[in-house]
Amino acid sequence: MKYDMLLNKSKTLDSPPQEIVNTNGFSTLISAYSHSSVNLTNKLVMNMGINSQIFTLNNHYTIEPRLGFRQQIGKTQSIGFAYGLHSRLERLNFYFNNSLSTKETEVNKDLDFTKAHHLVLSYECKISDLVHFKIEPYFQQLYSVPVIADSSFSFINLQNDWFFAEKLKNTGGGRNYGIDLTFEKYMSKGYYYLLTASVFNSEYKGGDNIWRGTRFNRNYVFNFLIGKEWQVGKSKQNVFSLNTRVSYQGGNRYSPINEAASLLAKDIVYDETNAYKMQADPALNIHFTASYKVNKKHSSRELALKILNVTGQSDFNGHKYNLLNNSIEKDLASALIPNLSYKIEF
Repeated sequence: MKYDMLLNKSKTLDSPPQEIVNTNGFSTLISAYSHSSVNLTNKLVMNMGINSQIFTLNNHYTIEPRLGFRQQIGKTQSIGFAYGLHSRLERLNFYFNNSLSTKETEVNKDLDFTKAHHLVLSYECKISDLVHFKIEPYFQQLYSVPVIADSSFSFINLQNDWFFAEKLKNTGGGRNYGIDLTFEKYMSKGYYYLLTASVFNSEYKGGDNIWRGTRFNRNYVFNFLIGKEWQVGKSKQNVFSLNTRVSYQGGNRYSPINEAASLLAKDIVYDETNAYKMQADPALNIHFTASYKVNKKHSSRELALKILNVTGQSDFNGHKYNLLNNSIEKDLASALIPNLSYKIEF
């Protein structure tokens, strides 16, 4: 990783920018792994392995074991169990940022990996040659998560933020648990469909050691995809297809607004002592695609029309401060996106 970064940030609209990152150099993430699959019996398979990483910037390293079993039951069913330790490197600029609060420089250079234990159970059933059902309960325990001391902040909830300028420590945690269901019909007689459902809970522990729901704790997500294809043309070599996807999910979480402080600062100020206690409305999204593909001996051509968010469902992106009338407004964006494309393959 070769880097040359200079980032400045103004804490308020009328304050001069302050330097938060100013560095250049080279660093490396080195990874090695081993994986093996062993047939313990003709119906029981064991997968095992180990993954390791070292970040040469601060010499932090991880050793991550992985283990899984899959047992076939008859000809149509199987059960499985898997465990794995996984780790994540953060974006490079966070390791070099200064703290605007303490005025210290490169306060996070010794930041460790974020780590997580993953546990998954599975049950699969082949209802027929064309219909498949799967259920997967899971649990994920996160630790060594970067947080700010004595605050509700955690990297678990972080969205894109190039101008982060605070000191971190790896004392945060998190846990995600839920169940995923999949019901799928493979392509036959020109049509297919897929139904998925996920019900879950997502929690985190910030620098104040209090457990809360995360920003992404939607609690449920349901998806339904269905498509149909027709063979057309003189030799039935061309394909006309239609498909649609419907998604219904709970809203993201957000923190209540401190209205008095927001009006004083002329910017949005959240009540972080009650972080992510509010939830946006559920969202229904529908996407549609129609395509026509012409297959020739040495090439194919496809004309496709894709329409994203057919119903114009609004996305809730938090709140914004209106400087014209000194008011707090919801940041709602609604976009219906048509996409017409022509593709040639040869």
